[in-house]
This record gives sequence, structure tokens and C-alpha cells, in this order.
Amino acid sequence: MKATRVDTRKVLDELARLAEIAAGVIDGEDVKGVITPRAMYYILNPDPKHQFLVGDYFDVDHDLFLRVKKLMIRIARLSDLVISSSMWQVIGDGKRTTVVLHNGAMQQWYHFGDNVMDIPPELAEVARTGQVKALPVTDGDRQATALAPIRDSLGDVVAVCEFSAPLAGQSPAWS
Repeated sequence: MKATRVDTRKVLDELARLAEIAAGVIDGEDVKGVITPRAMYYILNPDPKHQFLVGDYFDVDHDLFLRVKKLMIRIARLSDLVISSSMWQVIGDGKRTTVVLHNGAMQQWYHFGDNVMDIPPELAEVARTGQVKALPVTDGDRQATALAPIRDSLGDVVAVCEFSAPLAGQSPAWS
């Protein structure tokens, strides 16, 4: 049995709707507080002799982590689509990012073990403009993605929330 293709425009519109909701209800102060100061220090100042120290010291404030994670899950449940979400915090000089948390297996940029990376152009654009953005989809794409700016109490974009959904229906396990 072959996987069925879904209506890409409908998927993008739905992801953009979820991103608009996230932009309005997720508190950037909470997101900034998830990673502890000690963990953020090692993210921003990696030890060249101990490259895995960043992962060893990745501590979170559990109350804030769970608050943000549960809210992202609740937003995803507003859709009938299978949704994965990730929260990307803008760090340091604003040219780098780290994933604060993620739900599900579909992410555009996260790779297991990555602690910090240069901010991808799409995330940088959302952080700079403060506008929700549905990413363009090409023929070979297996997922669609929309991004939401997350603001702190001063109105600054401090994170970007990523929502992704598959573009092909799931094949049965026996195919």
C-alpha cells in the first residue's frame, strides 16, 4: 500500500494557525527560564577539552520546562494533524540557537546531540520580523513547517516555536 499525499496548502494553513496561537500564548519569560544559568553558561562557553560537557550540564527548571512543554502539546492537540513541535531559544549574540525542548520526531533542524548551532535563516527571519512564517514546501519534502515568534515581557523575540506535520499519510506497518 502506498502512502497518500495530503493537501499541502491545508497542512501549511493549519500549521500557521497553530503558530499564531503559540505566538499569542507562550510566554517568552518562561522559555528563557527553562535552561538553568549553569547550563546556559556551558552552552555559550563550551570547553574545547571536554566537548560533551554541555550535554552533561544541560539542566532545566522542571516547572518551567513542563509548563512550556505541556502548552506546546495542548496547542498541537487543537489540530487533527500529527504535529511535532520544537522550541528554539535565540542565544548569545542572537546569531546562535539551542533547542529548549521538543515533542515528536519531526524537526527541520534538530539532530541528536546538537547543543548549539548557527541560527538557520528561516528562524533568524522570524526572530527579526516577529511574524509567523509557513515555510515553502518543495516536491521532495516529507513534512511542512510553520514558525512562531515567542516574545518576552519587553516584546523582544527570544525564541521561535517550530510546528511540523507530515505531508504523506502513514503507510501501514505491513507495507
